[in-house]
Amino acid sequence: MNHNKQKTALIAALCAAVMVGMLVLSFILSSNLFQGNNTPVIQLPFQTINGASPEQTMDIAKENLRRMEHITVRPDNVQAVIAVLSRPLAYTMEVTNTLYWKGGSRDLQCRQYVRNGAYRTNTLNEEGSVEQVSLQYAGNFYAWDAGTSTYYSGRAGELTADEAAMLPNYETVCKLAPEQIVEAGVVEIEGQPMIRVLANEGTRTAVYVISTATGLLYRAEFSSNGERTQTVQTVLIELTAPENLFTLPGETEPIFQKHIS
Repeated sequence: MNHNKQKTALIAALCAAVMVGMLVLSFILSSNLFQGNNTPVIQLPFQTINGASPEQTMDIAKENLRRMEHITVRPDNVQAVIAVLSRPLAYTMEVTNTLYWKGGSRDLQCRQYVRNGAYRTNTLNEEGSVEQVSLQYAGNFYAWDAGTSTYYSGRAGELTADEAAMLPNYETVCKLAPEQIVEAGVVEIEGQPMIRVLANEGTRTAVYVISTATGLLYRAEFSSNGERTQTVQTVLIELTAPENLFTLPGETEPIFQKHIS
């Protein structure tokens, strides 16, 4: 690996923002796990996401409504509830990752794309132009600077692009040790029911908010010693992702249409 490729990989790992990782997570759980006595039914809102028909949007929301009927979300079952939510298989999302320190803060912006099991993150500069790109598919990880014809490649292993950038997604909540979860329940945010999880992660406190309509991370907040250190806010733009965004530099065929050794 040459120096430029190593530099590219380091920059991508440090600057890549949230790209929702492995959407194929699916657990088959007994309905008895969620049953509670006299528990309320969660009502999902009618909301049309840009680029999706009302039917397409509601298919996901209705399936989640069915799965969450008569559930009381608690610390002891919240990870299983989040794991079985339906999620879109293709989408475009904007993410703002804000880092805080005494006397200041900084926003890191990115746009993420998911399609056919491939995950791409465009890290943006202050003007909104793409600076770095990371792409993950079939256990392989790729990263490059925008406009270059060379890229770093390697095996992703168990590390997702989100984890490499130290950013959360819904799987982050599922991977927590059960004893770390302090509180869990359903709250209403902007007219939508969301699953809120408060976790103690050693030296920091984390609050994760998962959309019950999409199953994806909506917001995350972190603090240490009572001081806010980081927030992550997502906006789901549309339930599509252009196929041509999933090609490597110098190639024309999408990565999910070629054989990866």
